[in-house]
Amino acid sequence: MNRLDALELSKKLNNMVITSSEFTKAYDGITSCAEQTKAYQKPIGSLLIAEGGLGKTTLSQAILKKNPGYEKQEDGYTKRVVPVFYIQIPSPATVKSVAGMMLKALNDPAPLSGTTAQMTERLCYLLKLCETELILMDEFHHLFDMQKVSRKMNIDVCNWIKTVTDSTNISSCLIGLPEFAPLLQIDSQLARRFPLTFKLSRLNIGSTQSPGTLYGFLSQVEQNIEKRLTLKFLPRLINPLFVLQIYASTKGYHHYIISLIREALLFALLADSDVITQQHFSLAWDKGITSYTNMTTQNPFHMDTSKLVQRMKGNH
Repeated sequence: MNRLDALELSKKLNNMVITSSEFTKAYDGITSCAEQTKAYQKPIGSLLIAEGGLGKTTLSQAILKKNPGYEKQEDGYTKRVVPVFYIQIPSPATVKSVAGMMLKALNDPAPLSGTTAQMTERLCYLLKLCETELILMDEFHHLFDMQKVSRKMNIDVCNWIKTVTDSTNISSCLIGLPEFAPLLQIDSQLARRFPLTFKLSRLNIGSTQSPGTLYGFLSQVEQNIEKRLTLKFLPRLINPLFVLQIYASTKGYHHYIISLIREALLFALLADSDVITQQHFSLAWDKGITSYTNMTTQNPFHMDTSKLVQRMKGNH
């Protein structure tokens, strides 16, 4: 198979949403906050926290995909309904820059025009007009002024977010890194608006008696690839040694697991093989796909279980 065709097929991995119990709990919890906000007419927000590479963006995209925008006829005209939208809080965060991002997400033709007060008034109007029920706000650490010796909350922007959510009765979810979640407690009023916290953790291998979350994740990946691409893994992706080798390469980070599998898949396709083997994973590892997360300096796909465990403990 030529490289372009192989790349096109391997790209299908990008559309696979592989869930875990934490992923499902966070998805259900965040969407439930929006439903409760609508029912109670009182904004109930949430926090989604995780290290980079653990699925925050994937979860956000899953919520957006489930709640797409659409056209609606009302009082003789057509309007755009935007049930959910996603923004990344800019750095540095100012009221005007955050308002501009939200206005842009709502298709405002001139999102940065006007004074801060005018932009806020326009935003509140559009949020109601577009029937928005949930705002996903990523990179919430930009709500803090980062100093060399301290981290100080950006009071102006945080107060503005409270004002907008209160006046529009819309649920919002702040998404970001775990170390910044406690800083929200600095402002008790802001903390009350985000009472629920959901966390995405690294996948683990567990024990022989109690397999960890990585097994379930890899099982879903295997089933999806066999169904969509009619390719098989040899040995199976949930083979205990295979699982350990993948964990040693990725430390259980979702992003690096998928990147490693995608690269191994690409090697198999380029070789016109309908089976993805440990050799293909070995070639993927050699490319440095998981150099950031490797738990051993030697290729884990060349080792048996005892040697790999020894290498992981010694990290060499």
